[in-house]
Amino acid sequence: MSNTSMRTKFGQTVIVAVFLCVVLAVASARGETEAEVSPEQRARSQFGSGVKFLQEKKFLSAAESFERAVQAMPNFFEAHLNGGIALVQLGRETRDVPLQLQRFQLAAEKFSRAAELNPKEKLTYLLWSETLVWVGDLPLDASARLGCYMGAAEKCRLAAELAPDDWEIYNKWGVILTTKLVDFAPDSATRVKLCEEAAGYFAKAAERARFSSEKGAVYANWGGTLTDMARHSPTLSVKRARLQAATEKFEQSVKVIASVPATYALWGVTLLELGKVNHSRTDYRAAIEKFRTSLEIRPDDPAVLYSLACAYALSENSVLAVRTLKQCFAVDRTGTYISQAHGAEDLKSLRGNREFEDLFGDGGRQPAAPVRSLK
Repeated sequence: MSNTSMRTKFGQTVIVAVFLCVVLAVASARGETEAEVSPEQRARSQFGSGVKFLQEKKFLSAAESFERAVQAMPNFFEAHLNGGIALVQLGRETRDVPLQLQRFQLAAEKFSRAAELNPKEKLTYLLWSETLVWVGDLPLDASARLGCYMGAAEKCRLAAELAPDDWEIYNKWGVILTTKLVDFAPDSATRVKLCEEAAGYFAKAAERARFSSEKGAVYANWGGTLTDMARHSPTLSVKRARLQAATEKFEQSVKVIASVPATYALWGVTLLELGKVNHSRTDYRAAIEKFRTSLEIRPDDPAVLYSLACAYALSENSVLAVRTLKQCFAVDRTGTYISQAHGAEDLKSLRGNREFEDLFGDGGRQPAAPVRSLK
């Protein structure tokens, strides 16, 4: 059973929030009253307009103003940086994939130029990394997506060289490895190696994090990574040890911030895996508790409901398993879980159960054209 759909996204750079920091850090445009203004004066006037439009979330107007500022003064670092931010926001707002791709690519070019002009600014590399992730998440061919994710990881490396004490850089780096690049691993050994590298970055992030929200995010991501490593471990003893280590990370996460539903969901998945290794109903019951806690915070999450149904089935509670699956299918708008449930190993105890078979219709036959699991 995959927990990809429940994977937390802690530590990803939120550009909407970041640009406000950039805006506050850069110089405001100076009002000019002269009849004739210099290129620098014109650039700063346009820059000031761009800042105003960013604050008003008028991203197209902001991008146009920053572009005019760059045309007037090509080496205007702040105009390139903020222009990239505006373009990313435009890309996020559109649903037209070709236009979205164009805007993200233009934003990446702006960040690239900003890095040339000021190679010592870590924020440029973080924004650039985030933009490459947005591009990689688009429906492109596999090689293009892989290139984007590798580029995003490389920008994190450059940012870490500039700011080795910044927890967010290491956390973001680890997330890219474990939620993006890991899907391109050709075999289990490569996948585990990527996860081990990410675990090292999460360890660095945990050492540097200061606030509860930061530490909670890092420990949850770290726990999820250890669980993924456990699934691909060569022996039961190694698998058990990694799962135990993962549960400790989730415990640390909820100690500092106890209100994140995804943490409990991931913890539940880990306990479910541990129950399979130990053949322990105690672990299954503990997993059920975590899933239910997650649903108390965020009800009707189909991924968590599906996992909870699997936990009930593994603990041989067919009534609650079927009831929970029915609830899962009712709120799952993609059809992902009805397709996944039909042949799931975790639900094999329900085979032959009339109520379970009735959930699928057509005599229990698998639905046509199953929908691929969401990332």
